[in-house]
Amino acid sequence: MSGAAARDDGLAEIPAKLNRAAASKVGSSLVARKLMREVKAKPGMPVWREDENGRPISLVITKAGRNAIGVEENGDQGASIAAVRGNAGKRPTSAKGYGAAKAMASSSTAAAPRAGSKQALVIGMLSGKHGASLDALNLATGWLPHTTRAALTGLRKRGYTIERSKAEGGESAYRIIGASSSAAS
Repeated sequence: MSGAAARDDGLAEIPAKLNRAAASKVGSSLVARKLMREVKAKPGMPVWREDENGRPISLVITKAGRNAIGVEENGDQGASIAAVRGNAGKRPTSAKGYGAAKAMASSSTAAAPRAGSKQALVIGMLSGKHGASLDALNLATGWLPHTTRAALTGLRKRGYTIERSKAEGGESAYRIIGASSSAAS
C-alpha cells in the first residue's frame, strides 16, 4: 500500500517476492476492507490480477487506505506524499491515521511509527471501529502469524492497549482502545 501511496496515480504493483495466488488473496482482502479498489487496467497500468473473463484488473489506493498508513490525501497527492517521505526519521506533523497513536505523538520516549511502514498499517487497522483479525493483519502485511502476534506484543510494550474480542463467526478481532499512561508520559 505504501508503494501505491507513493505513486501519483495511486496504483499498486505486485511485489517481486509475492506470487500471483498470494497477490490475489492480499488484493481481495484490501478491497474487502475498502483500503484499495479495483479498476479496469488500461495499457501501461500495473496489472494485479485478471477477472473471470481474462480482463486485466489494477488496484488503486483509497482515501481510507492512505489514512491507514498515515499518508494524507489532498488536492496535490504527490506533494503530500513527498512531504511525508521527505521527513524520513521525523514524526509527521499530523498523527491522523494513527488513531490511538495521537496520544503517543507528543511522547518523547515512544516515537510514532514511520509513515508508510507496516507497523503504521497495523496500527491503522487496529484503530478502526471493529479492529482487525489476525488473518486480515497477516494478509495486509504479508507476515506470518507468529510475526503478527510479536508485532502486537511490541505495540503493547510501547504503551498501546490492545483489546481482543470475538467477532462474527467466532474469529478473534484485535482493536487498539488507547495508549497507556506510561507511553504518553
